[in-house]
Amino acid sequence: MRHLPIKTLDEVDSTNDVALAAGRDGAPHGWAVAARRQTAGRGRRGHVWESPEGNLYLSVLLRPQVAPTRLPGLAAACGLGVLDGLKALGVANEAQLKWPNDLLARGRKLAGILVEVGRDGRGGAFAVCGVGVNVGGAPRDLGAIALAELAAGAAPSFTSLAEALRGGVVARVGSWASSGGDRPLDGVREAYLERLAWRGEEVVARSPDGSELARGTLETVDAWGRAVLLAPDGIRVPVSAEQASLRPA
Repeated sequence: MRHLPIKTLDEVDSTNDVALAAGRDGAPHGWAVAARRQTAGRGRRGHVWESPEGNLYLSVLLRPQVAPTRLPGLAAACGLGVLDGLKALGVANEAQLKWPNDLLARGRKLAGILVEVGRDGRGGAFAVCGVGVNVGGAPRDLGAIALAELAAGAAPSFTSLAEALRGGVVARVGSWASSGGDRPLDGVREAYLERLAWRGEEVVARSPDGSELARGTLETVDAWGRAVLLAPDGIRVPVSAEQASLRPA
């Protein structure tokens, strides 16, 4: 994707909003915008994403040619793409995927991923993969970690990180889209499970209001993208990303 420049901004409300607008105007697959600071960043379920200067906020426009039934797997493909980009820069050794859409390192949050969808003026569907990566620093009181800490102070530059992550996301999404299959995670599930945090450990599934929905060992993530918990009574409990998020027990 080096032939397609990344639009770079010092400050923006939200890179996802910029990318969604570009998508509606017909921008191509792989178009991207990066910012050094966001004033209205957001995460999953509308949560505020703290976006101080010194980190990277990137949104990549995607137009995968897949059946609508497969689109829920896009977030998993994007998460793997972010890991691919970090690996290309030599800073992915400790990174893991936290179901459904974050990256952890040393048990702390390294990056967040938010996938949003839209339609352009001709009715064509597209998606935007927004990525916020802690690069120079991260507030410890929020349970976060930065690349600078993982790389002993030698974090990659803003430009090289943006290019690597955009390249990783576009390549992984392309591989997922061309892999065939009918279920959302077909084509990426095996790789996803290899980097899944807390697999085999006891976790709690909590609803958006914080109430406990289920508790058990995180056994797997199924082909539909649901986390499957093995409860103490031996019953397997699948939970969707719309229902819950996971935390260590």
